[in-house]
Amino acid sequence: MDTWKRFNEKDLTHSMAHYLQAVAGLKDEKGHVRVGDIASRLGVSKSGVTSMLHSLSSRGLVTHEPYGCVELTETGRRIAQRTESNRKVLTMFFTDILRVPDPIAIEDACMTEHLVSPESIIQLLRLTSFIGSEDDAARRFRSAFRDYQLHCAGGGDGDKECPVCKGSCLAGSLPDLEAPAPGKRSSK
Repeated sequence: MDTWKRFNEKDLTHSMAHYLQAVAGLKDEKGHVRVGDIASRLGVSKSGVTSMLHSLSSRGLVTHEPYGCVELTETGRRIAQRTESNRKVLTMFFTDILRVPDPIAIEDACMTEHLVSPESIIQLLRLTSFIGSEDDAARRFRSAFRDYQLHCAGGGDGDKECPVCKGSCLAGSLPDLEAPAPGKRSSK
């Protein structure tokens, strides 16, 4: 099956990941978690929280008795921790390596944190750590990337063969390559 068709087959939705992270964060901060706490943290209704808790409970990720405290199961705790770690690695890669402005990097990391495989995130962390290191090869890479990062051999002409894009040049199909102001996305 094509990957794009499998997107909705992920066991964890974006919302579910945020609920698990909210429960984990509140538990660390307060020692206990109630429906109202989650609703306040996420800016949603208590009935919405109750509905999501039912869904998370049916997946074995939380336990919750009506009017009682919410607890993460061991699986729920691992997923919340992994999702939080993924977000941190992605944010670090976007900001430190790609030099994406913080607001955009944080938003992009948030949107993808629950979708990245453990194998990919480990390699991304290794790459980010290496590129940020003082290794001579990493220093040379950073210098070369600064000079090369906005250069596209095809010059943006979608009909030209481009060694950077591995075929037809993609630059013309992307938003302007000039970085938008922090917190703003390109309208193209």
